[in-house]
Formats: sequence, structure tokens, C-alpha cells
Amino acid sequence: MRESIEVSAILVTYNSRPVLDGCLRSLQAQEGIGLEILVVDNASKDGTGDWLAERFPEIRLWRNRENVGFGRACNQGMREARGEVLLFVNPDLRFPEPDAVAQLAGALRADPSLGAVGPTLYGEDGLRQPSTARGYPNERWTRGELGSLPGELAALLGACLALPAETAKAVGGFDEDFFLYGEDQDLCLRLRRKGLRLACLSEVRARHIGRHSEEGTSPREYWRKKLQGEYLFYRKHYAAHSLRRIRIRQWVKSSWELLLLALCWPIAGRASGWKERWGKYAAIREAAEGREGNNGKAEIAPVRHSEAALLGADRE
Repeated sequence: MRESIEVSAILVTYNSRPVLDGCLRSLQAQEGIGLEILVVDNASKDGTGDWLAERFPEIRLWRNRENVGFGRACNQGMREARGEVLLFVNPDLRFPEPDAVAQLAGALRADPSLGAVGPTLYGEDGLRQPSTARGYPNERWTRGELGSLPGELAALLGACLALPAETAKAVGGFDEDFFLYGEDQDLCLRLRRKGLRLACLSEVRARHIGRHSEEGTSPREYWRKKLQGEYLFYRKHYAAHSLRRIRIRQWVKSSWELLLLALCWPIAGRASGWKERWGKYAAIREAAEGREGNNGKAEIAPVRHSEAALLGADRE
């Protein structure tokens, strides 16, 4: 008799081959739960798709012909998933304990008021990483316009996020306007607006590498990508006058920081930390001036929900 599928683990990959083996093996080692693994590869250039097909033929694999963005690829997996619980997992994450997924799914079953749950994240060095947010980006400048929302947590980090499949469908999955970054905060806010809480389970641990797909990306470009998602979140959820306040504050702060860094350049200009900060605040000022870009949309052709079958045509 075929084992019933309780949880669908959905991974989106983009040049993720170096970290993917550990993630998949930790998922396959999970016990006490019926688990399927779905991978949507966003046109990786490092041979991820071929490597997966050869090394993990039992995993359900879709190969996109172009990079359609993280949220859109997650929704592809969601539409194909058969489990009652959806577990969105980044390829650079792994579970040290074999009962982690069972605990995440069990928490959702035990408390219908929970819209999503996540584990406590740790780096490879064993130090705890930020796993949650208590507020949304620059929310204090909105002066309370989001109103009263259930629960104390504002968002869970999208590196590992579990929610009931029916709940995900009810809120429409991830907003596909977010190409990369910001889609997790947006989803969590929409869940809370449905009257649901979020929870981070301290007893469930996960190791998270972080930023592996951004290797070789300059600090300025990395922050540009993050700010594209952040400003999309502002425009979607904040009033225009709040966005103006945020832009002014961000411009003043980033201009001041850039001035200080310029004064320090003769001494620290060659240090990597100086370059990181300069790239960060240069990108923040660009975004504050309305030059945050188009969130990566120029890189991909428009893809409608009805085209999901075409994009999945290269399924293994």
C-alpha cells in the first residue's frame, strides 16, 4: 500500500548544486511523516537539473526554461503538491534532527489559529540566526496604519516556512510580483490579515548557510535586489504619505553614512567592510530617490498562471 503524503517539501533552485545534496538528504532522513520532495529549478547554469535527475531520480523535478523568480517558482510547486502541509525550504538549509518536519506539521495540526510555522535557524558556526521579525520594514513610519493584527510575530524567514496547503491556496500563494526578497514578509502579512498567527518553534532546529546564491554578487547589487522587494512591499501595503516619509528618512540616513565613509576612505577605502557599507548605503540612497529598479522583471518574460503546464513540460 502506498504511503500517504502528509507534507510536500518544495525547493526552488538556482545554481544551488553545491549546497543541495545536504538539504535533500536531510529531508529524506525525516521520520514519522509521509513526505514528498518537489524541486523547481529556475534555469540553473551549473548543471543542477541534470545532477538532480541523475542523483535523485525519486524526487519530482521541474525545469524552467528561464528564471521566473522565487515566488512564481514556489507557486508552481504548490500547484503540483499533494500534501496537506506545504514546506517551503531553501536549498542551503538542512535539518539536523530526523523529527523536525513532523514537529512542524504537528504544530499546524494542533492549533488551527496558526497560519504558518518555522524552525529556529542556526548558522554553520552554531550561532543562532534571525528567524523572525517583530515588525515589517520601516513599519514605525506608517504610524500604525496596518492596524491590529493577530500574534506577536510579523514574519517568519522564508528560508523555511510551513503552512497548510488549504491556507496557502486561500491567500493565493506567494505574490509573483516579488522576483526575489520580500515575498515572505508579504505572505506573512496576508496570513495575519486572514486572522491567523505565526509561530517559530524553538524546539525545531535548522542549519542555514545563507546568501549562497549571491556569491560573486557585489554588495551594491545585492542590496539593490533586496531593496527592490522592500519598496514593492511598501507600495503594496503602505499609504503614499508613509512611503514618502520612508524615502526621506532613507535618503538622509544613507547620505550621512556615505559622507562619513567618504571621509574615512583614505584610511579604510581598501577594506572589504568599507566596500560592503559603501555598496549598501549607495543602493539605499538610489532606492530612496526612486531608482530601486523593476524587481528583476526585465530579466524574464511575462508568465501567466495558465502557463504553468508549459513551464513544467521538462519535468523529470
